[in-house]
Amino acid sequence: MDLHNIREDYSKQELSKADCANTPLPQFEKWLNEAIHSAAKEPTAMVDEAGRPNSRILLLKEVNDRGFVFFSNYQSRKGRALAAHPFAALTFFWPELERQVRAEGRVEKLDAKSSDEYFA
Repeated sequence: MDLHNIREDYSKQELSKADCANTPLPQFEKWLNEAIHSAAKEPTAMVDEAGRPNSRILLLKEVNDRGFVFFSNYQSRKGRALAAHPFAALTFFWPELERQVRAEGRVEKLDAKSSDEYFA
């Protein structure tokens, strides 16, 4: 099987500076909104990496002025890895829109009340 020529043509849209927000989070929110209202499957799915290469599919639950919010069990392998190495890289891939967003940074736990409310 020759895999060299299997490639989707991503040339339906253009990206120009004039169409972009001045800062990343408002641009992300704009694109996320477009992905949610398109045919994108799981538009909030993201991947996290902690310590050594290790990824999981997570679902975004909020975007605010502090960044991206997701929830996970603290005792899971992922939760333990994030506690030991509190950094993550997230990738959102929306092939239907010919877009992807990558973000990385420090991970912080939400306050206990917010976590409890979500899991309740």
